[in-house]
Amino acid sequence: MTPRVSILVPVHNAREWIAAAIKSALAQTWDNTEVIVLDDGSTDGSAEAARACAPDIRIESQPRRGQNASRNRLTALSSGEWLLYLDADDELAPDAVERKMARSSGADALYGSMELRTQRGRDLISSQMIVATSFDDPLAAAFLWKYPNTSSFMFRRQAVIDACGWNEAIHSCTDYDLYFKLLLAGKQLRPVPDSFSVYRHWDGAQASTENAMRSTTTRLEMMWRAADALTQSQRWTRDARAAFSAAALGVIRVMYGLDPSRAIAEHERLRTWNPRVGPAPPFFSAGYRAAYRLLGFRWAERVAGATRTMKHLPLPADR
Repeated sequence: MTPRVSILVPVHNAREWIAAAIKSALAQTWDNTEVIVLDDGSTDGSAEAARACAPDIRIESQPRRGQNASRNRLTALSSGEWLLYLDADDELAPDAVERKMARSSGADALYGSMELRTQRGRDLISSQMIVATSFDDPLAAAFLWKYPNTSSFMFRRQAVIDACGWNEAIHSCTDYDLYFKLLLAGKQLRPVPDSFSVYRHWDGAQASTENAMRSTTTRLEMMWRAADALTQSQRWTRDARAAFSAAALGVIRVMYGLDPSRAIAEHERLRTWNPRVGPAPPFFSAGYRAAYRLLGFRWAERVAGATRTMKHLPLPADR
């Protein structure tokens, strides 16, 4: 029997986009799919916009609980062997599921290529195609944030259950929390380059930028949990260690611009983990590497901050 694929759409205040997301789910060429929409306490009429697509979909509602709680509820409502969590402002190519299913044997999760659209309201600011690729060291790739967004993935149901589902305690980096859990459990994530989706990035408005410090702290702690797990299981590879060091230092640099004292403390934590840690090519510029080597983290950041400020100073007017 053809395996069933559940396309699961959590929605909160996405009235402008939900119909397009649902239509892309209903247009799939795979012949055994179900589409379930869960309205998470929307106040903009998203539920009504979704119901306009009935009776071809199942629609449920709940008081506002958050994205990951919605995904867990959708998992419980679904019946598919495979689960695709489609964000309400994203879209799938008509053959996205079929292409993934053609590569599904032996895989626990499949990820496709995505068109990254940066938008400000209805205005398209930029578009970039990111092609799915395989990684020699999947955990190193995760530390460097190289995997696509949730809508580009399709997960084997049992793999999600084995990972204890989506972490309802976090509100940023929600996709990578699951990716790390799957990878640390030895699950197989497979690229499917010819399976396409559209991911809309909202210029200055989505969860990752709504609370920059929360997002930065969540990402760093998530990476530390993965690092601790690798240490305990003695599964570190050379590439994974290098990727963790570079990614953690990069996040700490972002944190410095938000809370310098916290960033300095986190940098000391990183140096305690590896006293030889430091910016390395190709992740950091030659100028920053030199400043860090000569002056240390705090002063390297002050120099970098001053340089960025000077670059944005207005030119003096002609006299």
